[in-house]
Amino acid sequence: MLGKVFKFLIDDRGMQTAEYMVLGTVMAAGSIGAVKAVRDGSVEKFQQMSDALNTSPEGEVGGG
Repeated sequence: MLGKVFKFLIDDRGMQTAEYMVLGTVMAAGSIGAVKAVRDGSVEKFQQMSDALNTSPEGEVGGG
């Protein structure tokens, strides 16, 4: 029984699956981080543009 366990631990045929899983996880985490960064920047920029376009009834720019 101990020989079979030792053989299983030495066998590296299944390592490619684990490596692809780690690679996929790292790529997914990086993609999520990039999308969040772009989203946050876009939301802030659109808010600035919206504030700049708002005008008060007195004609003041910026909703002031």
